[in-house]
Amino acid sequence: MSLDRYRTAIVTGASRGIGAAVVRELAIGGLDVYAVARSTEDLTELALETGCRPIALDIAHRDAVLSALGSLDADILVNNASAPVRGGLSWETAPDDIATLMDVNLRGTLNCLAAVVPGMRARGLGHIVNLGSTSGTWALPGMPVYAMTKAAIHNLSQTLRLDLHGSGVRVTEISPGRVETGAHLGLMEDREEGRRRFYEGFETLQPTDIAEAVMFVLGAPQRMDVSFMEIVPTDQSYGGSQFHRRG
Repeated sequence: MSLDRYRTAIVTGASRGIGAAVVRELAIGGLDVYAVARSTEDLTELALETGCRPIALDIAHRDAVLSALGSLDADILVNNASAPVRGGLSWETAPDDIATLMDVNLRGTLNCLAAVVPGMRARGLGHIVNLGSTSGTWALPGMPVYAMTKAAIHNLSQTLRLDLHGSGVRVTEISPGRVETGAHLGLMEDREEGRRRFYEGFETLQPTDIAEAVMFVLGAPQRMDVSFMEIVPTDQSYGGSQFHRRG
């Protein structure tokens, strides 16, 4: 497997977790990597570590996204940015949380596609990797609005393959189960209780596991498009509704 056909990559949500892990792997692979996130401080540290090009950007604003990313001639776009919000019942979700999820998970993804896809189509080469979630394909209580947005990403990824049919541009959705990024801690008011509930005693996925999966699909032969990949911990099943706690 080789990334020789690709030169430039954009990774959103790059300041930590899966996004930062993907940036590290792409940089090791020799690509020119643009790391996009809102946190300037975290991006600066990542740039010092990896040599990536940091772009502090709110992807919810289309004009800003088009201006910052539209001229980069990116061969790879990893749509990883995702908004962590409090969990709860669908009808009790706060309007601000709904707006944040819609802005980042949906508008942000579409804005990045608007900036990058036209160039990929014109060049006849490119790979879009959308980070979904098992919550978007399985019924999982506790995060209904977040799950709605990930279900939309699942549908978008499938439709995008139809829109790009015959263009040479590949589309992959990677749908992880529980990954120990810290995002789950926002589901509860008490972060330490969240750590005990979601991480302690569980053998969860790590951000590097997902980054390695991204590298696998990117490095596959051009004739091969891994259109959908679900990755869950060995101890997790049925979309996350069952998780064995070790010990």
